[in-house]
Amino acid sequence: MTGLIVLDTFISLVFIFLLYSLFTMTLIESLTSIFSSRAKNLLAGIERLLADEGESNKTNHTIVNLFYASSNSLLTNAFYQHPSIRYLGPKGINSKPSYISPDRFSTTLVDLLKKGTNSNQVENISAALGIIPTFDLSELEESIKDLEIDIKELRSIETISEFEIESAKQELSYLKMELDNRLKSVNPFLPKNFTLGKDTKYQFNLLWNEAGDDIEKFKGLIEQWYNEQMERISGWYKRKLSLLTFILGFIIACSFKVDTIQLAMDLSKNEDMRAIYVEGAKDMMANNSNLDNVKLEANKQYFDEKLQENNLVFSVTDISFNTIEFLNWVGFLITAFAISLGAPFWFDMLSKLMRVRNSLQPSGSASSSTTTSSVRNNTKAVG
Repeated sequence: MTGLIVLDTFISLVFIFLLYSLFTMTLIESLTSIFSSRAKNLLAGIERLLADEGESNKTNHTIVNLFYASSNSLLTNAFYQHPSIRYLGPKGINSKPSYISPDRFSTTLVDLLKKGTNSNQVENISAALGIIPTFDLSELEESIKDLEIDIKELRSIETISEFEIESAKQELSYLKMELDNRLKSVNPFLPKNFTLGKDTKYQFNLLWNEAGDDIEKFKGLIEQWYNEQMERISGWYKRKLSLLTFILGFIIACSFKVDTIQLAMDLSKNEDMRAIYVEGAKDMMANNSNLDNVKLEANKQYFDEKLQENNLVFSVTDISFNTIEFLNWVGFLITAFAISLGAPFWFDMLSKLMRVRNSLQPSGSASSSTTTSSVRNNTKAVG
């Protein structure tokens, strides 16, 4: 084969990979939108921050997370039930938000930790982190009951003055008010006697100690911690999408019998086939300055028309699933890997190859090589 034949064969393959990558990308965008995959991935990341190893849902760290997510962590569930987070997402099944700002994350988390039965917010956070004991409301309730009994007994004693009885009543009123205030400050989103996991508590203790019991500094440190995790969450999402793209690419390759090895052989032998795809590649590059402008439907229609004009079939190879051999499966895997690289990769590659082709071939011969006067019937086509 001459150098131009090799180049045109490669251009044709790259163009085919680009079209199938666009098709796969369209499918993935539809699936991730329907299942709110970004929101599910975010839940997995937040659960990783707020849950110990034993509480974490293992499926949240697999490709399944793109379609389903749940959490066994009480703190994570309380976080998502908080009004600051609950109403960020849409109504319906997929109600979780796909983005939570660092400020909202830290504010919500601190609000969960600072609520409790202790006398102030700083003590409540310290109690939640196990630094000081949590105030036991049962002791206060018991004191109120004892004082109520004492007041009844005092009234039955004739020698007790009204001043002493009134003092006891005031003390009872104070205790009831204190109990009421402490009950109002109890966290409504976490179950009674909730305790943080060992590892989670250790991490929060590090941040709380560094903040020096300053709630605003504590929030700032939580924001930094969250931002660091967000970078990992984005990486997880990309890896899950890459695996999904490969799986869908393999399914598409098998369904349409897109065997890269067979395609390369067919293209190297069939000048008319190469001409159609090189011409299509030229048209795409001429009409689209970037990938955002590429219309998959328009390119599909273009090939349908071209192939019909030349009495070709929009298929890949003549193999059937009953006759697929090992080498065909290898070809399908190569196609799936190519698709998993993504449409931007192949668009950039095609752009560079077309520039190389234009620099190697004079304009006159380039024009003649992309047109065919006649095409043999039953010639294989790719796509």
